[in-house]
Amino acid sequence: MLTAPDTELNEVLSHYDLGQLAAHERDRRGTVNTSYFIVMLHGGRLRKYFLRRYKLGIRREEILFEHALIKHIFRQQACPVARVHPTRAGETFIHRPDLEAGGQGAFYAVFDYLPGEDRYTWVGPRCTPRETRNAGALLARFHRAVSTLTPPGKRVEPKIVELLDVIDGAWVEGRAKSKGTVFDADLAEHFELIRGSIAETRAALQEPAAHALPEVIIHSDFHPGNLKFEGEAISGLVDFDWAKVDLRAFDIGLALWYFCVSWEPRLDGRLRLGDAQTFLAAYQRELHRQRELPPLSEAELGVLPHLINAGNIYVIYWTIRDYFGKEVDAREYRVYLNHHVAFARWFNRPVNRANLAAMLAGVPRT
Repeated sequence: MLTAPDTELNEVLSHYDLGQLAAHERDRRGTVNTSYFIVMLHGGRLRKYFLRRYKLGIRREEILFEHALIKHIFRQQACPVARVHPTRAGETFIHRPDLEAGGQGAFYAVFDYLPGEDRYTWVGPRCTPRETRNAGALLARFHRAVSTLTPPGKRVEPKIVELLDVIDGAWVEGRAKSKGTVFDADLAEHFELIRGSIAETRAALQEPAAHALPEVIIHSDFHPGNLKFEGEAISGLVDFDWAKVDLRAFDIGLALWYFCVSWEPRLDGRLRLGDAQTFLAAYQRELHRQRELPPLSEAELGVLPHLINAGNIYVIYWTIRDYFGKEVDAREYRVYLNHHVAFARWFNRPVNRANLAAMLAGVPRT
């Protein structure tokens, strides 16, 4: 007897020449899209793929942007990315308009299955020094590869400079629509701290020097949970549906927040400066070896502290949108919120700012 996922997946896969569905398993790690590991039988051989149903509300132009990006990187063999498979009609996705959700339907795509271990999530990662170096070098190769691409479509999310205004509004609105949980109590307690953090970062990015910072296509979700590992080598980079054109240094600031901010109870919110330097040095060294894209400039390194803080604020936005837009566990999301608060407190201390500046002074230059 076919289950609902069997019926859905078979209908989607009928648009492809990949064979017959032999097995499937829901990917429980994803929190935004709905994805499956699928096994297809074709010509007497079994092969594994990754099938994604995109979140409701995503636009066609956003998927065109993402898939052009993946195809470009795959052709260049710049990063270990999963090839997106064409349908029989030659498209890289299909749209099923006959679903619920107000007639929006859903978009689907099929990708190669990448080898390696899903070792981390975005919560509580602690990469080894070599994994951190490999990640920094990989982000540099990603930026270099996409610096030559002008893709069709676009991501509709604003750039970080404009998005900070949106986040500020969402933070204020959140206090006004409390659900009466422990999450809401903590939001109210730390309201002014986070509001002030948003205001300071927004002001820093309005300075004339920040206006001239270079933009590239950024991954916008480069964290250990979106990497696959074989030993300490990175065997896969995934999840490009957040990619957009924005400040290159913001992508690095967000990555440093994900990779290097501690979740350990007594150190929660503390930026591990040694890990950050390891990541940045690897990024810079990788770009010293070529001519297409220069390493981070003095101006980018100068504003990087504020862009690490912008990374914290950016993920706060995800946290509060999920909390107020879905049925979630208030205690779980309270942990996320307090992690953001802990970093904001760390970042506010002058001694930590001074130590961060000293670390950045030691990062290799052009």
